[in-house]
Formats: sequence, structure tokens, C-alpha cells
Amino acid sequence: MARRIVALDIGSHALKAAVIESSLRQRRVLNLCQRPRDPERPLTEQLQEFRTAYALSGDTVLSCLPGDAVFFRMLTLPFTRARQLEQTVPFELASQLPLELNNLVVDFHIVQQTPEGTIVLAVAASKTTLTEHLAMLSEAGFDPARISLAPLAPLALLMAAGADLSGATLLLHIAANRTDLALLHDGALTGLRTLSSGLNHEGGFPSFLRELRWTLLALGNGAAPQPERVFLCGEGSRFSQLCVELQQALTAELVSFDELMIPSIPELFRREQGTYAVCLGLGLQEALGLPSPVVNLRQGSFVHQGQQTAIRRELSHLGWLTAGVAAAAGLTFALAMHGLNTRYDSLRSEIRRVFVATLPEAHTIVNEKAQLQEAVETLRSRQRVWQGAAVGSPLEFLRQLSTMLPAQIRLDLDEWTFDTDAIHLQGSTTSFDSAESIKIAMTNLGLFRDVQLKDVKTTAGGKKVSFSLHLMLGSQKMERER
Repeated sequence: MARRIVALDIGSHALKAAVIESSLRQRRVLNLCQRPRDPERPLTEQLQEFRTAYALSGDTVLSCLPGDAVFFRMLTLPFTRARQLEQTVPFELASQLPLELNNLVVDFHIVQQTPEGTIVLAVAASKTTLTEHLAMLSEAGFDPARISLAPLAPLALLMAAGADLSGATLLLHIAANRTDLALLHDGALTGLRTLSSGLNHEGGFPSFLRELRWTLLALGNGAAPQPERVFLCGEGSRFSQLCVELQQALTAELVSFDELMIPSIPELFRREQGTYAVCLGLGLQEALGLPSPVVNLRQGSFVHQGQQTAIRRELSHLGWLTAGVAAAAGLTFALAMHGLNTRYDSLRSEIRRVFVATLPEAHTIVNEKAQLQEAVETLRSRQRVWQGAAVGSPLEFLRQLSTMLPAQIRLDLDEWTFDTDAIHLQGSTTSFDSAESIKIAMTNLGLFRDVQLKDVKTTAGGKKVSFSLHLMLGSQKMERER
């Protein structure tokens, strides 16, 4: 959606306005308006008529104060951080002015920054001046979003036109009763001054040129700067005699604003660029976001209420956006946790299944991992003991046992278990002597440090003798070595 910008230039002899349309696709000047000012009538009344006659209503209204209605200085400060500059500039500027800081509204523009410090253009207006200016505009139906400094506005047109600003450049805005000077070096502002003389100067052009030369000397700190080119705007740029005398006095190339090629300004208005340089500069700087020097004196208690509303609206949007982001983050976290819990339950089920399959004799499950590790360690301990006893495997042991027993001794094993340090056999044979022979055979193997025959007794039928053998792992040789 296009935004309509109305930029005002309230001069001492005329009221001027530029109407600019700004959209995503283009920015163009729609209209340039001018109305003579009658010194005998109230200015508010004339502004109301001016607004009504040209339908000067817009989404954004811009205004400015003339250079002789404000205070401005070029300050060099040993700071580079924005916070330090904001705290220092008002006090530094106030120390050079005849007014107290609490009676001033201050803004500044950073001209140049180096590792050693910052050069700023500091601008201050008295609160009384601002109050009267805003009251006048408000009664006429205008509510400016920004109040800038008139001498800075034409610089935006040089930026928009891509003018050659290399070397020393002088900008002159010559009006009826005042002249604004802006001195630049390689495009950077180095000096700014407003003269209280213009086209209506009593001494004529020679007196005006003499004051101009003295001003350039002052801006150059005693060394007369030699501008390579001079850009002219304002009503004075239309006086050929003045242009001739300026060229002779300054020995520099003169370029009229009417010669600049600015894409946003239609051909119909190109011959009026110099006359409307202030309001055109204000409007195009806002529409194009140009890097030209700009200040806004609507600060503190004078801040634009529409701006505060916009800030509150943006903060509200930001709050809703933050809430939405937090809700989305919470939902994402909940989904991630649900996925992790699902995977955890699946892994737990798989671990339980493997545990039951591996240790079916375990009836109490407390910690699958710990119990599996304990079982593995038990098996490894048994393996180490068996390897140390040179028994081999349980099957190898049973094979050796059957080989060592005499053929006439019959042995029936009912149960046998292998612990980490012993083998327990339980079985039956034909007599007590056969049980003793089995013990002797186990001892003669030399694989065990101790062989114990226990619980020898006849069975219920009296035909067999039951017994249990406890074979302590570790050979007799190993026991003696200990």
C-alpha cells in the first residue's frame, strides 16, 4: 500500500510543500505547491488555507526549522559508542549556548567516526520555539512526524541525484532573507552556517559576496577553502547576475539544482527542484532512506504521538510474536519429549525381553543392566577359575571323570552344579565302597585342592547309596604354592 508524504517548507515570504508517494515499487513526486505569505495575516490562518487549497493531507507530515531559529555546532568527541554520545552531546552543546539544558531539545547526526573519536553535528532548539511551531501546525491541521533542520534538507537531493561530491563542495541555498551554507569534503559535512542575508540584502550582491567569503574563511579556520564546485538552490539560483558574480568570486564550477537528474522527480517538476529544494529534500530523504545528514527535534516530551502509538503497536505485535514463538517452542519440546519417551519405552521393553531370554532363572528384576553385568562377570570368573584349574570345560571334566572311574563302579549323576570356586555333584552308586572309590578317583585327578564326600546314605529301597561330592577348584600343587 502506497504511503503519502507531505513535506513543508514555511519560509518568510512563501509557503511551500512537496507531496510524495512512496510504495514498495517506486517513490515519486506527485505535486509541488507554493503560496505567497502575507505578513499582515496570521500564519496559522494562511497554513489552513494552504492545506485546504492543495489537499495537503498525508500519512506522514514533515516540517523543519530555519537555521537561524536553532543552535548547531560541529563537535569532536573522544567517543565512538552511541550510548556515550547520547549522554555527552547535549551537555557539550549546552556548555556553548546561552540557554540551560533543561530548556533545550537536542539531537545530533554522526558525521564521521575514527578509532580516536567521533565528529557530530549537534542541533538544539529551545522548547519555546518547538512549542510555538507545533501549536501553529496543529491549529492548521498538520501533525509532523519529524521536525528537521532546513539547511540540511537540500543535501538529500545531491545524494538522490548521485552528484559528484569529491573534493571540496559548497552547497548554497539562497532565499529572500537568509542563506544556508553547507561545506563538504568528499561528501562528508565539514561546516554548516546560516547567514542573515539573502536576495534582499541591503548592500546588494557585493555585500552578500563579501559576507560569504568571510564565512568560508571562518569555516576553514582561517585558511580559505577553495570549493571545486558550488551547488545552487533556492530563489537566488535563478538570478543570472548572482550566478556570474559567484563564479567570479569563488572560481569554481556552478551547478544549479535544476540541472540534477533525480529519478523520483518527473520532468514536469525538474525546473522547480531548486526552488523546492528544502521540502523536496525532506520528503525524498524520508521516502528513499538516503544517508544524508538528518536530525529530528521531536524528542522527549515533544515526541510524535503517532510514533509512540506505532511503537506500542510494534511492541504488541512483538509480544504476540514472542508468545507464538514460545508456544511453538513448547509444542516442539513436548513432541520431542513424547518421541524420546516412546523410544525409551521401546528400548526398555527390548532390554527386558533380552534379559528374560538370557537369564530365565532370575525371578526378581531390579536393574537389567546391573544384573546382566553381574551375570557376565560371574561367568567370566568361573571361566578364569576353570582355566586356572586346568579342567577345561564342564563336559571335559565329566569326560575325565568317567575315564578315571573303574569299570565295575556304576555312577548315576542326578544333579551337578558349577560355582565360581567349586563343583557340586549329587548322585548314586551301588555301595558305600563305590562312593569312597569315586572320592579317591576325584582326588587322584589332581585338579582340586579339596574333595569332600557328604550325605552318604542308602536309598529308600536299600539297593543304592546316594551321596554328594564337593570339589573345591584349584589344584593341590597350586594350594601348596600358596
